[in-house]
Amino acid sequence: MIKKIIPVCIACLILGGCTEDSLLPDPGTASSPEPVTVKLTLGIDGYNTSSDGKTRAEEMPPVLRMSSPDMDVELVATPAVTRAASSPAVTIAEDYAVYSYMGFQFDGTLSSGTLVEKKYFTSPDGSIKTDEVEIKSTGGKKNMIVVLANVNESDFSSITVGSSTYADLQKLCMTRVADNDAIFPRKKLTLTKDGAPLQENGKDMERTGIVMCGQVAAEISDGKQLYVSLKRTVARVQFNITTTYDHFKTVPHTWEVDLMNIPTQSYYNVIGRKAVFPLVDLTRSDFFWSEKLAEKTTVADPVINTASVYIPVNLQQSVPTSTQSTRRDNSPKGGTYLQIIGLESKKVEGTVDLHIIKDFSIYQLFLGKNFTTDFSVYPNYDLTYNIVLKGNSEEDTNVVRLIPGYFSGELTAYDANGNRLSSVTDANAVKWKYPNKIEVYFSDGYYPAGSSSATPGDKELKWYAGTAPLDKQGATSLTDGPANTARLQAAGVPWEDYAAAHTCYRGLNGYDQGKPAGDILWYLPSIGELIGTWISSSSTASQLSPSYWSSTACPDTDKAFVITNEGKVYSDDVGNTHYVRGFQDPGKAQHTELGQSPTWSN
Repeated sequence: MIKKIIPVCIACLILGGCTEDSLLPDPGTASSPEPVTVKLTLGIDGYNTSSDGKTRAEEMPPVLRMSSPDMDVELVATPAVTRAASSPAVTIAEDYAVYSYMGFQFDGTLSSGTLVEKKYFTSPDGSIKTDEVEIKSTGGKKNMIVVLANVNESDFSSITVGSSTYADLQKLCMTRVADNDAIFPRKKLTLTKDGAPLQENGKDMERTGIVMCGQVAAEISDGKQLYVSLKRTVARVQFNITTTYDHFKTVPHTWEVDLMNIPTQSYYNVIGRKAVFPLVDLTRSDFFWSEKLAEKTTVADPVINTASVYIPVNLQQSVPTSTQSTRRDNSPKGGTYLQIIGLESKKVEGTVDLHIIKDFSIYQLFLGKNFTTDFSVYPNYDLTYNIVLKGNSEEDTNVVRLIPGYFSGELTAYDANGNRLSSVTDANAVKWKYPNKIEVYFSDGYYPAGSSSATPGDKELKWYAGTAPLDKQGATSLTDGPANTARLQAAGVPWEDYAAAHTCYRGLNGYDQGKPAGDILWYLPSIGELIGTWISSSSTASQLSPSYWSSTACPDTDKAFVITNEGKVYSDDVGNTHYVRGFQDPGKAQHTELGQSPTWSN
């Protein structure tokens, strides 16, 4: 296919599409089944440009903005940069370096086209090197020519001349594993010549590069000039986060920023792919991974500027037009998104290692080429998101709060005028409801430090961990979690032994014994509250763990009620283990002390 290697100019040409003929006209040249001389020029598409686009109007605007009451987002597309030719003395930026490339020629342009030739070439300094090219004549028809850059020759040992097809090549991808997790989806390269590793200072010559792909469907005959534009098979993103929200500006929070739902597979050739791509089993968590974008930091008035991160293509179906406030509601299950968590924590005085969470805020922003219909991560895009956090209201679905509704307290009756009645059996009652809203803590609880009935940090907990005969302390309400928790943590009882309740009462709040139910913030929910939460949220999100304790003890046996991830409710021995989630009344949220309304929602 390609014989000798000599340096040529890098041309950033946007000429190659998956079905376009990129040969310059050369009338009068006869076709032949033998190899013929064809001049090859490789170029690299600038970021945020498309080989498939026919006009600049089809490309992404340089800046998009969207505003909601709680978040402003500006999406900036990095301008395309044209690279000039490089000399060996000049270091080529990773985004433009080509250390190796593999060329493939298939008979015809269909997916069933058979491979007729493949060749591998290296360029240790990262410059693009091509030469006088010999490609087999196509005999008057088009062949598919594919070039993959920054790949290992060994990556394609299974693709063989005479038997493999274009479809076989399209199936090949890199998968994120322990050995490459630090650089994925970039590629670690061992440069070779004639199958043997090249040497550098007595060692195998290694590089790290961004995989690029390009292809053209062309009719080959002697004297043609063949242009192939290379597209990076990944996207590059970065995020700049600030706030104007008074609570965040004045109160230190611990901030975590992660990119979530990143595919574990990155394909060698992404040209012509359609949503949904890659095809993954969304029920399996090992098809996705997350990238921590910034070190955890505790500050007020945060200014967080992440480094650029490379991520694989993740193409999703378009959705009906949405606003920024409703974008998360319309998001596909497999979409890649940014997650920002702000935790307000506090050390409990008089303890060695007891830190509790007073408040939390979680934001999820799905990526895409716009803020309305598009949730896809495209190849060869370089995007910067400038984000201003302004609040966390329940109308904005980018704010993650799980407030299922009114499921807490004692059932209350109301008459036709909305007046509360003293008895649920009152003859004038026309409506019954529970008086209190509930909010669910975003993570499983763990047994607090400084306590003795379980190992600090444990998440699988007994309801009762004591050795004395069980005293349920009257914690049998089906609906009033705060009252149950207050009874189990009252003064004069072995409060640490009630491990599930202690994890919420002491672990989340840092309380000493004896707090009245009305003053408790985080508490162990009743079984009624857990059932209401499951009914409200099971259609959109699973519980984090298989099963959860309630604070509701069985009146007549040494058991307490449990709910499973599938919504099954049953009673279990108090000495068995399940997980724990803290609940609170959102009206008592920490930032309401600053005059903010309790506006937390999911």
